[in-house]
Amino acid sequence: MSGMAQPESTQALASSRAEGRPWSIYLMFGLFGAQQGMLGPLMPFLRDEFGLDLRWTGLHFAAYALGLVLIGVPYRWLERRTSAIGTGRIAIGSIIVASGFFAVAAGLPMTLPGSVVLGFSGGLVMAVGQAMLGRRYGEQAAAKLVEAHVVAGLCVLGGALLVGGATAIGLSWRTAPLLISAWALLMFCVPSDIHRTEVRTSPSKAATGASTENIDGLPASRLTRLSLWALVILGISAEWGVGFWGAEYMKTHVQTSASVAATLMSLYFAGTVCGRLASSFALRRVSPLTLLTTVIFSAIATLLVLSLIQGLAGTAVFTFVLGACLGNFFPLILGSAMRIAPHASSALSTQASQAVGVALLLAPFLLGLLSERIGVEAAFSLLIIYPLLMLPWVPALRGAWAFGGTTAPSKE
Repeated sequence: MSGMAQPESTQALASSRAEGRPWSIYLMFGLFGAQQGMLGPLMPFLRDEFGLDLRWTGLHFAAYALGLVLIGVPYRWLERRTSAIGTGRIAIGSIIVASGFFAVAAGLPMTLPGSVVLGFSGGLVMAVGQAMLGRRYGEQAAAKLVEAHVVAGLCVLGGALLVGGATAIGLSWRTAPLLISAWALLMFCVPSDIHRTEVRTSPSKAATGASTENIDGLPASRLTRLSLWALVILGISAEWGVGFWGAEYMKTHVQTSASVAATLMSLYFAGTVCGRLASSFALRRVSPLTLLTTVIFSAIATLLVLSLIQGLAGTAVFTFVLGACLGNFFPLILGSAMRIAPHASSALSTQASQAVGVALLLAPFLLGLLSERIGVEAAFSLLIIYPLLMLPWVPALRGAWAFGGTTAPSKE
């Protein structure tokens, strides 16, 4: 890094800290998390009310993932058009419609497409929120992305608790999506900075006063985009492979009850939130790419230890640690990409959200098929392959293969 670039980077970091936390954008991630968190707990109520079997129930999760995949073209169309409403308000409006539609669903012909719309609206609000953080904070967006996903993780738990709490006091399951829709409506109506157009100014452009109107339209390098896709698909496959099948694995591996296994998985999800909190502090001193590499190696070691131990206490501790590692994959991958190509935050955000959908659509289903053939324990132990495959893609994210030349200048 040149002598001129270092002070500019330092000034940008100091400026982003001085601004404080963008809570209005973080609450957009909260909407995404709450909507995602309610879907699973709603399924038993949908099965009882509409007489669905397990196959149709499982298709709701596939439909949600499909909605995430579908955001690409509409989001790019939306980004190219200036609107008095603003992309932030449009994204939040999609949550109002999606959650409201699901709340009035009268059967499978509505709940299945409703799940697609839930995934689409959640992916849209996440992509817009990530792009806003990228435009506002540029190379320093990684820490803000991690903090935003802390809020999302807490609201995933909140969405599940909302379903449980509402039904426990005798209310309908429809209360949960209605309340999320009402929350989104409040955010839609209340004036905040998420409704204004974000134009990011790079430090070097700000120093010269040059216009940056089209800076976010510049593409990232092909290798960076390819690496982002690969890393997100592999990382989310590992994270949600454990999320979907972890309880079944622990029930078999530790030879415990389903209730204890479910409790162990709550430690996993708590670990994802705590790990992201720790990373938000670590990113003040360590670059996101360095921290990502450390987290990948830690995940490999933790998965290896979990496959070797069978004690309940040890499994509980390392399940928490595994959550702390895997939960950091997505925000650190996207944060690293935005640090390397800050001018392409919108495109990177959309591609990352689509890659999440692809991973959620395929990975848990494929792991389930593999479990039927070789057993849950053997299939679960193969999850270590995902972080191992991530390692050669990390240097490619900054434009250089592990044993090749550079295709784009590194910012690390």
